[in-house]
Amino acid sequence: MNDNTKLWDILGRTDPAHTKAFTRGGGFKGTAIKPMWSYRRMTEEFGPCGLGWGVGEPSFHVHPGCDGELLVYCTASVWYRDTATPTPEAQAAGMEIVYGEKCTVYGVGGDKVVNKFSSGLKSDDEAFKKAFTDAVTNALKLIGVGADVHMGMFDDNKYVNTMREEFAEPAEKPKRVVGINSQTGMATAHALKKSDSPDNWRAFESELLECNSVAMLTKLALAWSGVAERDKWPAHWRDLAKEEINKRREVVLNGLPDDDVFPGDTPLKGNAYADNYQAG
Repeated sequence: MNDNTKLWDILGRTDPAHTKAFTRGGGFKGTAIKPMWSYRRMTEEFGPCGLGWGVGEPSFHVHPGCDGELLVYCTASVWYRDTATPTPEAQAAGMEIVYGEKCTVYGVGGDKVVNKFSSGLKSDDEAFKKAFTDAVTNALKLIGVGADVHMGMFDDNKYVNTMREEFAEPAEKPKRVVGINSQTGMATAHALKKSDSPDNWRAFESELLECNSVAMLTKLALAWSGVAERDKWPAHWRDLAKEEINKRREVVLNGLPDDDVFPGDTPLKGNAYADNYQAG
């Protein structure tokens, strides 16, 4: 970068998100820059429109075209000021930005007020506005706004991808969610054990005790695998649930004594255990 091309180097890089492809008569294809993007770049560099940069009063000229068409041409000036940014100490003291010399460039744009179509002549009430926008954006080319597009660099997909990466907004850090480990995205053990949660471990234990057949255990396993996925159970909780289901299956099939005493288990005669319904 040198002083002569400073503005070109700053303003000449375009965000692909603010461009659009177009096709004209005869098959000509190209890339157009959205005008609002150009205005924003000027504002970022020079300050608010009307203060650090602006547009002079446009002049319009209407001329007859072929076969009844009517053309409008617009000449517009764009001015900008060199700016001097105060030091942090000066800003703290309330010093305002000092605007330097006023510089002016000109652009010409045009459009058709009356167009000829196969169905006849039709007027366009947006023609003057489009001619004005064309004139302003053409003037901005002279100081380098969107230079990479106008120089044909957007024909190179590799360059376009580079610009996408350059202008991509940094990914937002995920917001902290109570009960979720910010690094793993899994629910914490404390959150899963909370007694006021309807889908916690205690609820699993309670439903497990009500299973008195393999079919019921299979149904429970399927249901709770969905809950574990939804609530992001950590791996050790999933493993523990499988272990408890297998233990219960052994009890159902073989009548083996249950090593664990779950909430709701009530000893009966003969060292048997009642399920929740029997326990009342």
